[in-house]
Amino acid sequence: MKLKATLIALFTCAILCSQSFKEVQLPKPEKLNPFFIGSLFKSTIHYGVTPPNFNGKVILFNHGYIDLNQSQFLFDNSFYQEAYNEGYQTVFVATTRGKGIWVNGKLLAKSIDIVTQKFNVDQLYLVAHSNGGKASEAAMFHYGKKNKVIQAFALGTPFWGTYLADISQMPWLNWAWKLTGLNEGARTSTTYYCRDVVRPFLDNHPNNEPEKFVVLGASGYYKGSTVTAPAFLLTGGILLPIQGINDGVTPYKSTLRPGAKYVFRKNDPRAIFDHLDISLGQFSWPYVKSYLDNPNQKNNIIKNDNPNNFKIESNYYIIYSENEYDRIALDKNSSYSMVEIIHENPTAEFKVFDKNHKKLNISKSFAYENHKTTIPLYQNDLTLKSDSRFAAFVKQNSNIKMSLEHIIKGDHPILKVEIHADKKDIALNTNTEVRAVIIKTSKIDGTSLQNDPEIITFKKEKDGFYFDTKNLDEGVYSLFLNSENKGNFKRSIISGFTVGDIKNNLTTIESENTFEKTEKSIQITPNSVKNQAFLSIKGYTTPNNQSDIKIYDITGKSIKNFTIRTEQDSQHNISQQLQTLRSGIYLLKIDDFKTIKFSKE
Repeated sequence: MKLKATLIALFTCAILCSQSFKEVQLPKPEKLNPFFIGSLFKSTIHYGVTPPNFNGKVILFNHGYIDLNQSQFLFDNSFYQEAYNEGYQTVFVATTRGKGIWVNGKLLAKSIDIVTQKFNVDQLYLVAHSNGGKASEAAMFHYGKKNKVIQAFALGTPFWGTYLADISQMPWLNWAWKLTGLNEGARTSTTYYCRDVVRPFLDNHPNNEPEKFVVLGASGYYKGSTVTAPAFLLTGGILLPIQGINDGVTPYKSTLRPGAKYVFRKNDPRAIFDHLDISLGQFSWPYVKSYLDNPNQKNNIIKNDNPNNFKIESNYYIIYSENEYDRIALDKNSSYSMVEIIHENPTAEFKVFDKNHKKLNISKSFAYENHKTTIPLYQNDLTLKSDSRFAAFVKQNSNIKMSLEHIIKGDHPILKVEIHADKKDIALNTNTEVRAVIIKTSKIDGTSLQNDPEIITFKKEKDGFYFDTKNLDEGVYSLFLNSENKGNFKRSIISGFTVGDIKNNLTTIESENTFEKTEKSIQITPNSVKNQAFLSIKGYTTPNNQSDIKIYDITGKSIKNFTIRTEQDSQHNISQQLQTLRSGIYLLKIDDFKTIKFSKE
């Protein structure tokens, strides 16, 4: 399909967003130029032609990303033509690409006012794809436009977030999210932001009318119609073991907005198509039209249960291509490991070396066409190398699992980690270390922040390992959790959490991204260390002019310690201390003041 080729090209554009709408009049559906490319730099309202048989009803389409808005009216999408034929006035609204649910919701609310006034109607219908569905609920309930919306159709909307967005908040893994083409807007689409902020706030909002939503969730990431297939095969493959059946971007269970009506059940044969297909009229219009014609038809209603359990489990650990110190190690009772690899280069090649640097002959099986490779391995202490950046999920057959649970206590969660297994011959909690690297990525309202990573350790108690977040500043945190029992097992989880009062922090939504600043700073020059490395410190000193420096790997494991003399502004040659490090990404922490990331070539 030509539309999808156009979309892939548009995905690669760097978008600069404005909050003032540009208004564009479209020609009749049959006269649309197949090479039409509208504004990529401004939030835009595209007006469809009023049909000669106008029935007095208006449908507002919203994707939520500027450069994808055109997917809803270009020639390969039948929405414009079908609605026009049926006598509906169509309007296609693009908000912003990357500013998230609250900013896009505010803009969508403004566009609803503009459109209803222009066509002199009291109410309209919303048809929104992906994050446009979340902007719709913000516009209707938080920004007070519910009475101007008769019904809202959400096509593939991640109401409960997507694990792909969780990955995007890890700086060393965000290339995997970019392969979807949805490079921005991830902060407010993480599973933990939706779980901790969006759903509690909107589902308990006094204006909430969930029955106005009709959701269409697809189940066929592996059935993409054409050229988008490689990216969706990758992303859907990542989601399948973590969040289950999905459309390549949105898990089916994430589309289930509490209290809403839903059209398709999981694995419904009518909905075996991918995340872009569901935005096309030829797939979704018949179901939208059935509700337009008969809004009182018998419906399936979504229970107000949380489809994303607060407990997350892992039977794997993660290794990353840039880290030579990452090795594939078998659990004590494992006879083999299954290594599932996602890689940036769709046709990446892989080599495996034993501890003596001898190359092994490996049997490689492609689980899907591109971007993903699965390798079974039967030896211990192996190194994996490739011609592409990659992340490898090393799964074992020992049945040891790590779980992460969020226990809400006031306005902050307590994080609880448990290690459990079917067999009892390993002392799971003895000599086990549980640690994490956290990064404060945004304010509670989704405003982006630039913060350095922090390393936290979990305290062992009788029934698990705990970390109380009460001493952390308000905000949204990504979390890379790791447990390790040397010689026995390692496990990893990528997730996150929110600290602070949600309601008070969402009363006013900032329209521009701001960044936290500090007069105190520390940096390594160059940031990618080869032979020489200098540590520059500004505005920081200690009473005895001495500071402890600790080096960690990206899992938060301590690698080495040393001390330096510090003054108010100083520079230190630390080349010798870093010389023995293997290639990879590391964290450097000075006292309890600051932690920064650097890489060693």
